[in-house]
Amino acid sequence: MKWIVLLWLPFVAGCRMTNFVKEEGVALENHVITTVTATESLKCSWECVDTPLCFSMNVRKLQTGLVTCELNNSSKTADPQDLMPRAGSQYHQMAEVDHCTVGECIYKDALPDGWYKFGSKLIKLFPERRTWGQARNSCQLIGGDLVSINREGENEFISHLLDQIKAKGKDSSQTIAHWILDGTDADVSLVDGATYEEEDGVKSLYLSGSGAYATTPAVDFGKTSFTIASWVKLQNPVTSQSTIYSDWSLPVKFIFDAYSSGKLRFGAYISKGRKKRWINAGFPPIDKWFHAAAVWDRNANEARLFLDGQKVGTKPVESDWYLRDNSHSVYDIGLKRVGGVTLRGYLRDLMIIGRALTGEELTNITDPNNEPFDGVWIGLNKVTTEGTYRWPDNTHVTYTKWASNQPDNKYGYQDCVEMTIDEGTWDDTSCGRQLPFVCEKK
Repeated sequence: MKWIVLLWLPFVAGCRMTNFVKEEGVALENHVITTVTATESLKCSWECVDTPLCFSMNVRKLQTGLVTCELNNSSKTADPQDLMPRAGSQYHQMAEVDHCTVGECIYKDALPDGWYKFGSKLIKLFPERRTWGQARNSCQLIGGDLVSINREGENEFISHLLDQIKAKGKDSSQTIAHWILDGTDADVSLVDGATYEEEDGVKSLYLSGSGAYATTPAVDFGKTSFTIASWVKLQNPVTSQSTIYSDWSLPVKFIFDAYSSGKLRFGAYISKGRKKRWINAGFPPIDKWFHAAAVWDRNANEARLFLDGQKVGTKPVESDWYLRDNSHSVYDIGLKRVGGVTLRGYLRDLMIIGRALTGEELTNITDPNNEPFDGVWIGLNKVTTEGTYRWPDNTHVTYTKWASNQPDNKYGYQDCVEMTIDEGTWDDTSCGRQLPFVCEKK
């Protein structure tokens, strides 16, 4: 019969306390991240504590009296098959502190299926990309929520988990807002019978053409180059004017139509001289999805319309022309408010981008996996709290790790927070961006 000796080794340093359990004659294979030589195993223990993704150690005493410690990025909890006999070795794994009598008791462990234990929380990084609302819904479906971060050690631990994924460039497209229009957008309001329905396998916003529409918060994008884009599927019979997105109640500002006299149309009133500019072009199909985009390029002094990534029309504009200001608090999806005409059909992935995109760039944004990203979603947000940041459980913020000059609420519409992959700092951004995310369960 083989006996394994288990020893519990509690350690206290300053205001921190941790605990290791020791097993004789075994070691964890295949997970060594670094090797440390020290005068005693206690020093190795604190080295493991201070190495964010160290969860266990293989310790061996040398003839010189020193000890050599292999720090592991896993544990027998996650990989029991890798705990192998090794003569003269001790396996040390971090364990929970039963009675914490100091300021910080440290416990972390690697668990099966990509989960980690950090203190009292279970934490997991999900590499698939979602909007903030979709990410939170995914976490809630498994009994958790987007992660809350309340101290530096927790932030550092999560930032090291992000080494599992690689950033895909900066958000050079400068996404201001992205509404998926599938029911997960917290700030989209449905009016007069607007619904979300499955169409061609994708949940989308459905408008009946009989008064139904939706609204978003008003977004300040009119003083820069911009792109408005959306997927649209018009239904027969097509309403006389089928508006994608607009601010068209007095004083009117802009309107983007999927169908007006058979063509795409973009119109805007500008502040300078209160002039109105229109551009009509392209022939959008009926009963078929198409991608429509209106571009205002201040550098090239040009407005453009795109249909499925192809430029179908241009019109000159002056570089000092800005969209008219007003005090409206919402913009409309599927409605021309003056006249009350509404679209009949489906819409999804409505985007506002603070730059004039090219046809190639428009093709790329039709697939969220092509969008650049440099961060992951955490739970911090001000979606429903009147400009005050809260965690998903509505608790106040007691710790922050903002990047330099953040939060800046660019365009007045950055209500969600990402942790940057390279630095582990926080940046406010549009909730509609599609990013990996971190869930927690308690």
